[in-house]
Amino acid sequence: MSILGRIRDLLSANVNAMLDRAEDPEKMAEEYLRQLREQLYEAKTSVAAAMADERKLEQKARQQAAEVQGWNEKAAAALRNSDEELARTALGRKVNAQKLAEQYDQQYKLQAEQVMLLQEGLGRLEGRIAETQAKKELIIAKKNRARTQEAMQTTVRGLSSTNVLDKLDRLEERVDDQLNKATAMAELEAGSLENRFRELEAQSEVDAELEELKRQMFPTITTPSLPEQSGESGTQA
Repeated sequence: MSILGRIRDLLSANVNAMLDRAEDPEKMAEEYLRQLREQLYEAKTSVAAAMADERKLEQKARQQAAEVQGWNEKAAAALRNSDEELARTALGRKVNAQKLAEQYDQQYKLQAEQVMLLQEGLGRLEGRIAETQAKKELIIAKKNRARTQEAMQTTVRGLSSTNVLDKLDRLEERVDDQLNKATAMAELEAGSLENRFRELEAQSEVDAELEELKRQMFPTITTPSLPEQSGESGTQA
């Protein structure tokens, strides 16, 4: 298939319908863009080659037109010199040059039409690429906006959900339970310390009563004091 045929096939596609039917419009747009860009490169290459051929044909047509003019002048010069045979030969060359000039001119015009068609296809391709690129960017923007809205709705639903409040209530209850347990433990510790002091005081009272009872039952026996010894020993008889 010619480059123009491939361009026509690409341009005949209904981009909107194609993207609407696609399961993933973004990927479809990217693939279509890839094909368009490939054809754009080939189209530019073809246009450049066609333009080069157009210039060559134009130059050939002009060269042959100059040949026609030259052989015509040579035939006239031969006639002025009464050389009819030479004039006939020159006119024969003129006729051949004229035919070639007409053929080159015809080919040049056909090539010029081909170049024009390729350039038009090139322009349409560039326009379709810009259009598809814009649609792709719009698709991406819509997808991002949809994701943002979904995230916001999920957040709002989560904030307004009674489940969240229930979780907060349960968390508060757990904190209260821990606080109550800690308070109870502190009270138990304080009570145990007070009990120990009370037991110590009671034991002291019992010890005091026991000592008092001992003094009553077993009064203290006074031990007679020994005479003071003299510092000097007695005199012997």
